[in-house]
Amino acid sequence: MFRRGFGRMGGETPDKMRRRMQWLALAFSLFLMVLFVRLWHLQVLQGEKFRALSENNRIAYRVVRSPRGLIYDSSGRLLADNRASFNLYLVKENSTDLDEAVRHLARMTDQPYDELREKVRRANPFRPFLIKADVDRNTVAFFEEHRPDFPGVYTQIAPLRNYRTERRGGHVLGYLGEVDGQQLQELTEFNYRQGDLLGKYGVERSFENYLRGETGFKQVEVDAYGRELRVVRPFVEKPGSNLHLTINDGLQAKAEELFRDFEGGIVALDPNDGAILAMVSNPPIDPNQFAGGIRSQAWRSLMSDPLKPLENRSTRGQYPPGSIFKIVMAFATLNEKVMRPDEKVYCSGSFPFGKRVFADWKEGGHGPIDMVQSLAQSCDVYYYTAGNKLGIERIARYSHMFGLGEPTGYDPAEKGGLVPSDEWKRRRFKEKWYPGETISVSIGQGFNLITPMQAANLIATVANGGTLWKPFVVRRVTSPVGEVIHEHLPTPIRRIPIGKEVFDIVREGLREVVNGPRGTAKKAALADVIVSGKTGTAQTVRLNLTGRKAKPEDLPRKFRDHGWFVAFAPFDDPKIAIAILGEHTGKAGSSFAPLARDLIAFYLGVPVQPPQTVASAPGRTRPAQAAATRQEENLLED
Repeated sequence: MFRRGFGRMGGETPDKMRRRMQWLALAFSLFLMVLFVRLWHLQVLQGEKFRALSENNRIAYRVVRSPRGLIYDSSGRLLADNRASFNLYLVKENSTDLDEAVRHLARMTDQPYDELREKVRRANPFRPFLIKADVDRNTVAFFEEHRPDFPGVYTQIAPLRNYRTERRGGHVLGYLGEVDGQQLQELTEFNYRQGDLLGKYGVERSFENYLRGETGFKQVEVDAYGRELRVVRPFVEKPGSNLHLTINDGLQAKAEELFRDFEGGIVALDPNDGAILAMVSNPPIDPNQFAGGIRSQAWRSLMSDPLKPLENRSTRGQYPPGSIFKIVMAFATLNEKVMRPDEKVYCSGSFPFGKRVFADWKEGGHGPIDMVQSLAQSCDVYYYTAGNKLGIERIARYSHMFGLGEPTGYDPAEKGGLVPSDEWKRRRFKEKWYPGETISVSIGQGFNLITPMQAANLIATVANGGTLWKPFVVRRVTSPVGEVIHEHLPTPIRRIPIGKEVFDIVREGLREVVNGPRGTAKKAALADVIVSGKTGTAQTVRLNLTGRKAKPEDLPRKFRDHGWFVAFAPFDDPKIAIAILGEHTGKAGSSFAPLARDLIAFYLGVPVQPPQTVASAPGRTRPAQAAATRQEENLLED
């Protein structure tokens, strides 16, 4: 059988064998040619593309964010630094199932899926896209453990702003927010990138160009799961510059502690150069709440809060000045010589004008009263009389002279308040000014509006004898290694063109407010330091339906009076000037005199101890507590 089979195979003719071999050779040649063409196509025609893809699989970009500059108080205490945090990124090109990855990322980071998907859609597919900053450790652990299931997703350590004082000084320091699309277009020259944080408020915003650290990319070699193996091209961090503030953190803490139960603002200035020693706005904000990106619910809560905690009441709150406006009126009255310093006005408790009768705060009046005592006792009738003689135009001119009705220059977002005049009323209401309106303006009511910052600058100007300074909060800027980059030079806005003799009289009246037997703020007095000041109560609604004064507790909050107190000390060598505004407290300005006293004592390092005798004029003293009547002891109206 074997031989027969072999014989059949061997029976093929040579021609048939040759043709068979030729076909096999042709088929093999075609196979080699197809293989060659394919290799040539991949390596030559598309070599660059696949080489780039290969490199992209091996080389990855990692965002590197340099730390922001540090912020210190006036004594070198650290107020804001940076802490380590974890950021979550996505590289779209490396994701195998982008929709599923985005869905999972949205759920893990508590973000709306539709919003996150839209942001990812607009992102550069080859660049890391920040999903969320400062993710918690559980989220980091989950994605690290399930890295093979989420290609293109990775976490990276980054510096995050950390405010060491928690809620203290929030409106001074400000807060950060992620740069948005419009800002990315507007700030192209500053090299901002998606996910970068920039100052949105306070000194974080005003000094953003100094504080921000540079953001860049480093090239790293990664494995198939995106784990970093080695750095191919590093990026050297370039931290931001450091700020040294004028804020005294101890005074700031003391002010916030004493004022914690009120809404409103406090501003304390150095009257010799305009440096801000403390600035409070209540309700406060916590800057740390914004550092890693505030949650939508928390942001909506802040925006809908009727007390508006995001508003800095010290620079943007606008209030009638009440009787602290009598300081300006006193300067105008004396400098325009409409009344002599020793000229007495009889106060019966009311001032008839036209068809109206304007009441004094004190029923029965103050009797005969001169300039110094008009300030000490805050006599309304005296200033009704003075205002009627001055007229609205001169009152407006002196108001502007002392910086009222215009921003002080501290911050671009600051509001200017309002100084009314005939021209303003014609422009605003298309009506002329009526003389009766001047009477209300004369005691700080009517259309008058000022900010606590303006009030502090006013009393600081009186304290230093006539220089209106531009308030400032940053003393100097230094590099990360301590070199001084910028040092602030105090900036005078103007010198008040009023003689020293007028200043001396007004200052004496303000000293009597605190130290005189009939002063409205005797509770601000200290044993070791002479404090000068002025009370004020700005009325909103004071009459009930019967025409009598309504009790504060019977009124809605928005109709309750504001309380003002401004002060400076020491009298002969002022080192601190303070303005306090209690918003809708229903309390008179004298209620805040003890608070100012405690702040002044704290800053000057003297005991909070009332004097046994109170100075009334150079070289003389008057008995304070014993000689005052019960009525004088409880003056709380102004």
